[in-house]
Amino acid sequence: MMIIKVMLKKIDFKVLVVALGALGLGLLTMAGVVQNFIHFADPLNEMAFAFMAMFGGIVSLFGIKK
Repeated sequence: MMIIKVMLKKIDFKVLVVALGALGLGLLTMAGVVQNFIHFADPLNEMAFAFMAMFGGIVSLFGIKK
């Protein structure tokens, strides 16, 4: 029980929420759900948007620990 409390104190939950949101946005873009809300002019724009969302999520994962 003590280990869980110590681990929870080391996680920055704001960064964790940002990371999960960015990764979710990237996955939803790849699944085509985001196209219902954002109309991309070109498939390359959609691919770049998905790549940047995934990249932002992965980079945010490095900042989880305080």
